[in-house]
Amino acid sequence: MDIMEMAAMLGQRVKNEEVGQRFLRAREAYNNSVELKTSFSEYNVQRMILEQEANKEEIDNELVKRIDTRIDELFEFITKHELYIELETAQNALNEELNRIMRKISEQVTGISAEGCTHDCSTCGGCH
Repeated sequence: MDIMEMAAMLGQRVKNEEVGQRFLRAREAYNNSVELKTSFSEYNVQRMILEQEANKEEIDNELVKRIDTRIDELFEFITKHELYIELETAQNALNEELNRIMRKISEQVTGISAEGCTHDCSTCGGCH
């Protein structure tokens, strides 16, 4: 078995762990939300309209203000939506787990443990 096959197996293992399953469930729920898809579509359209308006010689400041307000409303709705929050939380947990795995792999390769490292060498007793 080569190293890439081992990496694939490790990836499958992480995917089957709770952290991986939580991320997959959250991503699926997020991607299947008609409400969020509609809001994202409108958000993107509003941004395009704003960009077009900004490129005009005669800018309608009132229109720009209304579009900005609507973009802000949509952004807040999306980022405060429970499915968005769960996806972001699950993604962060998955990233933390993957970083933990990478630190362990690095430790095995280099013989240097990053556990407890403050990344401030003045607080360190030495890496070796």
